[in-house]
Amino acid sequence: MEDSQERLSCPICLNLLNDPVTTACGHTFCMICINAEWDTGRGRRFGCPLCRQTFSSRPVLKRNTLLADLIEEHKKKNRESAAAGDRYAEPGDVQCDVCTGRRKRKASMFCLVCLASYCETHLKPHYEVVPLKKHKLMKASAQIRDKICGRHYKHLEIYCRTDQQFICPLCLMGEHKGHDTVEVAEKKYEIQRQLERTKEEIANRVLQMERLRKAARSLRAAASEARGDFKRLCEEHKHSVERKTYKMREKVGEAEKAGVDWTDHQLGRLQREKIDLRQRGHQIDQLTLTEDPIQLFQGFQALDHLPAFNDSHESFDTVTEFVTEQKKKLKNMCDREKNVLFSHSGNLLSDIPRLREEIPSRTYLLTKYKNFRVEVDPNTVSAYLCLSDRNRQISWSAVEQAHPDHPDRFSFHHQALCKMGLERSCYWEVEWDVGVVDLAVSYKGIKRKGSDNDCSFGHNKLSWKLTCSPSGCTFWHNNLHKGQIPPVQSRRAGVFLDYEAGTLRFFSVSDGDGFDLLHQVQTTFTEPLYPGFSVDLGTTLKICDI
Repeated sequence: MEDSQERLSCPICLNLLNDPVTTACGHTFCMICINAEWDTGRGRRFGCPLCRQTFSSRPVLKRNTLLADLIEEHKKKNRESAAAGDRYAEPGDVQCDVCTGRRKRKASMFCLVCLASYCETHLKPHYEVVPLKKHKLMKASAQIRDKICGRHYKHLEIYCRTDQQFICPLCLMGEHKGHDTVEVAEKKYEIQRQLERTKEEIANRVLQMERLRKAARSLRAAASEARGDFKRLCEEHKHSVERKTYKMREKVGEAEKAGVDWTDHQLGRLQREKIDLRQRGHQIDQLTLTEDPIQLFQGFQALDHLPAFNDSHESFDTVTEFVTEQKKKLKNMCDREKNVLFSHSGNLLSDIPRLREEIPSRTYLLTKYKNFRVEVDPNTVSAYLCLSDRNRQISWSAVEQAHPDHPDRFSFHHQALCKMGLERSCYWEVEWDVGVVDLAVSYKGIKRKGSDNDCSFGHNKLSWKLTCSPSGCTFWHNNLHKGQIPPVQSRRAGVFLDYEAGTLRFFSVSDGDGFDLLHQVQTTFTEPLYPGFSVDLGTTLKICDI
């Protein structure tokens, strides 16, 4: 029922169409409303208040009889339905202004001319008496008084853009004369278009977040796959080396066994020959004591032929050469497998960035830049950021701050830039208590007004930032990011800018000598760079004295 009433309502007066007429563009209005609109139109231009289509001359309007019949039928159904439901007002209901007595009936309609609410019984004259039939009626509600001008008691049917408030026609003729105004219907249309744009922007952001989520998931999957490939490769080479090592051990063991067996055999033979020779030596000693020549000659003949003695040096050299050759083969095989393994490992790890120059120590940086001072520019601090401690401490407040208007102030993103532009080497440190912070450098030309990427650190070509959270850090530039950076454990970080070398480094600073490189940027800077900061809700960031 309410949807039907809205479609049968006049876009100008927002009431049920009275004597409806349709323009050439297809939109329908009350005869009185559209004529009044054209009578008071600026420059005598005639157009549709909804779609803004203009006509070369004032159109001749004719009553839309079909729509008028539908409206009358709609009114009749409303009266019948209301009559059946005509009852006394309950707590919270709008009471009829005409009813008398202690109990009043529930009001169903409100007259914008009479400025009174009526029950169905007292509303009948507005449907039957000719002058009253021209009055504008709308559904009674507890908020109806908010739609009435408090000074002139007229319907608020105009919106003043200059003063940003709803006014009545008498207000337009008085204190709002000459202001930029539009009809309520047009303002409603503007708001609807703005809401549609907002919905579209929300949908785009949700889509972008979903794409980022899918990209992150894909990145994690690729990293996991790379780790799996590397692990599998290592396992394969490990098993291959173990198999080849086992085979070489078997070969060396076989050679060792053969050499030892041969040596044992030779030693046994030599031992037997040694015993035999000792026996013969003893016999010779006995023979030399013999004085009988014949007996001496016979004994000599028996001992004249000694068993042959084999020179085993050549056999020992052969065994030694075999073992040495097997040792060389084993060493060459190990070296070859090691080179293959390192080659594959190098391919998998080739994407790991390597520092091309020596990283300065924190002691060196603190000594060299001890007199360098960073201060936040108060004219850049956004509305929800609080600035304190001689412009060296910022925090995000839930209450909007009373900062004066300034063209350099960020209007949407909770960011701030420092006063001094840097064109030389500098180093500064910051610390924070909890939450998430952004450490950035930016050219002065970054946009300040608006909510798009051109105004946000790291999401355009003019700025670089490192987002630090308890779970890890992410580097951003030109709306591209690099994740999987370790977190700043002590919530204290250092930023080193070597302007001429085009180097920007972020460090994690911890107690003692802890000074770990988080991320490094190598580029060419073309303008002075301004340090920048952003903090999360409830977070306080302080620029440290060094």
